[in-house]
Amino acid sequence: MVQRQVPRPAELLEHVRLKKPTLDGRKRRLQAALTIEDLRTIAKRRTPKAAFDYTDGSAEAEISITRARQAFHDVEFHPRVLRDVAHVDTTCTVLGGPSAMPFGIAPTGFTRLMQTEGETAGASAAAAAGIPFTLSTLGTTSIEDVKTANPTGRNWFQ
Repeated sequence: MVQRQVPRPAELLEHVRLKKPTLDGRKRRLQAALTIEDLRTIAKRRTPKAAFDYTDGSAEAEISITRARQAFHDVEFHPRVLRDVAHVDTTCTVLGGPSAMPFGIAPTGFTRLMQTEGETAGASAAAAAGIPFTLSTLGTTSIEDVKTANPTGRNWFQ
């Protein structure tokens, strides 16, 4: 007959990786979010209905957003391993000017409904990333304040 052996705790420690508990609720929620849909679910629970619906919705029959979401789902990554990525250059020209990456921050009206810093935060993020920022005609921040937040960046107005 085989005698059962119970492992000693010291033998198990190398296989157990305990995480420190995160007391900050926001960090805990965001760390648990694995997809954009997870982030959307968190936002829907935590944002007032009017602000969430304004941000999450789109125009009329929502055909464009349906197509955009489908296009996002249709993207399939084909990873290439063992490639030299020591010198990746994402700089490009966007509408005749330099950009650190091939995109910019699009205009979003009433940004302060979602975040108290509004367009100032977006303009600062664009400056840090080296990408263009676009102020919406329905923006909640003045053109001058956007320029102050992103003094050397490419600031556009919708």
